Amino acid sequence: MKVLIVQGTPAENPLSGELTVICNEQHELSKYHEVRAEVIFPKSKDNASLIYTGMSFLWSHKNYKVILKLINDFKPDVIHFHTISPYLSISVLAAAKKCKIPVVQTLHNMRWLCVEGGFFRDGQFCDECVQSFGLRGVIKGCSKGKVASSLLFIVNVFSRYTKFLFMSVDKFVAVSDYVRDQHVISGFPSDKIEVNNNGVDLQVLKNKGYEKLWSARRGVAFAGRLSAAKGASVLRYLMTKTDQPIHIIGNGPELQPLRQYCQKNHLRHVKFWGKLPHHKTLDLLGSVVCTIVPSQCGETFSLVAAESMALGTPVVASNVGGLADLIKQSGGGLLFEPKDFDGAVEAVTKLLEFFPKAEQIGGIGKKYVLEHLSLKERTEQLQKIYESVI
Repeated sequence: MKVLIVQGTPAENPLSGELTVICNEQHELSKYHEVRAEVIFPKSKDNASLIYTGMSFLWSHKNYKVILKLINDFKPDVIHFHTISPYLSISVLAAAKKCKIPVVQTLHNMRWLCVEGGFFRDGQFCDECVQSFGLRGVIKGCSKGKVASSLLFIVNVFSRYTKFLFMSVDKFVAVSDYVRDQHVISGFPSDKIEVNNNGVDLQVLKNKGYEKLWSARRGVAFAGRLSAAKGASVLRYLMTKTDQPIHIIGNGPELQPLRQYCQKNHLRHVKFWGKLPHHKTLDLLGSVVCTIVPSQCGETFSLVAAESMALGTPVVASNVGGLADLIKQSGGGLLFEPKDFDGAVEAVTKLLEFFPKAEQIGGIGKKYVLEHLSLKERTEQLQKIYESVI
């Protein structure tokens, strides 16, 4: 089988959970099939902003030609698109349709339902646009203002109302039950969506020895984008409530404000690592007592949470979206309500102060990942989806 994987991103060298998933799937699929992965990004700084993409944002003739050339050169049996809107445009679906190549798209986020993409508005979770095309998001300017929000709204209305999206994509892959349910409620054909959780490369974790003994574990870790949507305010509050080591991995708009806050308040127990290679991130996740995933948005799935559990590290997470489903199904962590910052501190403190409990929860989560989220098993399911559309 020849598989063409395509992802659209806002930058040439993005560091994201989606890209990690794509790389993992490509690596595993390559053991059995011929796979080519392409990441498409805007060439100029102007085009990187949604406001300046103009008509190419709605319909990118450039990306249309890129996909046609890739099909002509590689001659795939199936094309697997990941995030299409806004960085690729629906023109890429038209290119695949013209060449009569079956299409699969992974639903990593809520872009087809929510103009913001992550169920987040005014600093909190918001799913008011479910069962609509996102008009309220335009009124509120949820995605970088009303201009960009309007463009996304137009794309969503055209794609879904005309059925162009459903005629062009043979199968959608939802990364969690939560993602599937929200799309079905919003009018997506239920028979066109299959759930396939993101997989964890268990063999790599085992061979590299990232998981540390509990006698050597200390502190808390956060890994991800430092933003309001991902819970930066929860992290700020936690920093003042414990003197245990807190490892902050990643960057984003809230990185500098958090650094300055720690400097001003002499919070020397907080360590900012910035961007780290994946293997170094795993090394840290396997050395702490717990990982915190304090998302305030509709987190669809959390690879960081799954990888932490695979390392025997329990997760403290917001009770929202697919993230909450993962914790509830696995038993590998503790939940707190998104706006209950004291609840987050209480959950973290419970694990930091009682190692046996933390180790027990970590073991339960690890067992779940081993049984249900192995990359090999998830990739086998993906292959079945490819075969069904071919």
